[in-house]
Amino acid sequence: MLAEAGLLDGLRATTHWVAAGDSVRRFPDVRVEPDVLHVDNGQVLTSAGAAAGLDMCLHMIRRDFGSAVAADAARMSVMPREREGGQAQFIVHDHPPVPRGSTLEPALEWIEDRLAREITLGATASRSG
Repeated sequence: MLAEAGLLDGLRATTHWVAAGDSVRRFPDVRVEPDVLHVDNGQVLTSAGAAAGLDMCLHMIRRDFGSAVAADAARMSVMPREREGGQAQFIVHDHPPVPRGSTLEPALEWIEDRLAREITLGATASRSG
């Protein structure tokens, strides 16, 4: 692993979200970014998993040969040219994150408190106004 060799010290890096917490503890000199699909430090690139590795390959093609070549490679690979978002959309949470301070927060908390029983659309609509 690159981090064990110290090659990532002082650099940004990513890894699969399952390993991110352990990586932060084991490699304090690496700036682990668990929410991105890949990180490009020039000569050293890291990805968050197998599919993210494909995203990183397209990024490298785009960087080295341009957007048109990367678009052709994506088409030939039957994959999007660039995926939106990061790893956060794939992380399994014990409790789904609720955007604090949002207008939906009270309704979402009400629903979460009642997950063990039936929640009807009408009751949810009445509760959320």
